Amino acid sequence: MFRKPLTSTLSLALIALVSLPTLVTAQTLTITAAGGDYGTALKEAMWGPAASELGFDIREESQSDSLAALRMQVMSGTVTTDVIHLGSAEAAQAAALDLLEPLDTSIVDMEALPEGARNDYCFPFDSYGTVMAWNTETFGENAPKTWAEFWDTEAFPGRRALRANAQDTLEIALLSDGVAPDEVYDVLSSEGGLDRAIARLAELKPDVAIWWTSGAQSTQILADGEVDLVVTWNGRAAAAKEQGPADYTFKGSIVGTDCLAVPAGSENVEDAMRLIAGMTTAEREAKLTDYILYGPMNKGAYETGLIPEDRLPLLATAPENAGTSVYSDPSWWVENGEAAQIAFDEMINR
Repeated sequence: MFRKPLTSTLSLALIALVSLPTLVTAQTLTITAAGGDYGTALKEAMWGPAASELGFDIREESQSDSLAALRMQVMSGTVTTDVIHLGSAEAAQAAALDLLEPLDTSIVDMEALPEGARNDYCFPFDSYGTVMAWNTETFGENAPKTWAEFWDTEAFPGRRALRANAQDTLEIALLSDGVAPDEVYDVLSSEGGLDRAIARLAELKPDVAIWWTSGAQSTQILADGEVDLVVTWNGRAAAAKEQGPADYTFKGSIVGTDCLAVPAGSENVEDAMRLIAGMTTAEREAKLTDYILYGPMNKGAYETGLIPEDRLPLLATAPENAGTSVYSDPSWWVENGEAAQIAFDEMINR
C-alpha cells in the first residue's frame, strides 16, 4: 500500500498551522476611578470610548479612598491598577511618596493643558472652582464681584461664611489684598507671606458668621438666609442658584483639578499612558460636561463646539471664567499644609 513520506505529511501539517487565522488577545487594563454618577460619567464620556478605540479591555474598580488603595498596592509590591483617578492634592501626596510613574510626555499631551495646571505625575482632566456666592434678595444688582469687595463690609454689609479650612481660603485672602493671581503662591512661599494671608483673614473674622465644614452646609446656610455671602464650590453654587435666591461669580476662583496617573510598578505603563492620552482628548473632555459641571482641562475642548452654549458659563475653565483664576498648587499644600492649617486654626480660635 502506498504511504506518503513522513516529511511530506509534516510539511502539510505545518502549512495548515500557518494558514490558521491568528487569534489576537486584547490588552486588559485596570482602571480605578470614582464610583457613583461621577464614575459612570467617566466611563461613558472618557475611558469607554478610549478603550474601544485603542482595542483595550478594561477592568473597572472603584475606591472611596484611592490614595489609600494606591499606597497599599505599591508598598506591598502587588500593583493591580494601571490607571488611577486622583484628586490633585492626593496626587501630590502620592508623588511625594514615590507611588506614581512619571508621565510620558511623548504620549500624553502636556501642551493641551494650561501652564499653571501641568504636573509631572498626574494628568489633570477636569476642574472645579471655589467661588463667591450671594443672596440676591440681600444685594439685588449690587453684589460684590471681587474678593476685595467681599472684604469690604462697609460697602457690602452682610453676614459672611467661609470654609473652616486653610486651603483655598488663604489664596482668596491674598487675592482680596491685591495680589495678582499668578503671584499668589510666590507670595505664600515668601517670608511673611503666610502671616499676611492670616492677618487678612483676621480682618474679616468679625463679619464671618459661620465657618462651614461641608459643601452641603455651605449652600444650605445661604438658602436658609443664615448668611448673605458664602465661599463655596461652583457645583454647589449652581444648585443654590437654581433653587434661589442666589447667584455667584467665577471671578478670582481657585481652581482645583482631578487627574489620571499610573501607579509605580504597573506592568502596563506604556499602554496605561496611551489610555490616559485617549481619555483626555479635547472631544472626550468636552463630552464629560454633558454629565457633570466640571470644566475640561484640555484647552481644545472649548474649540470643539461640543459644549452647549448654555453650559459654558457653568464651567470653571471656560475662557470667560478662567482669566482671573488661580490654579491650586497641591505641591505647595503637601509641603506647607500642616503649618498653614495650624496658623489658620489659631486665627479662628483666638
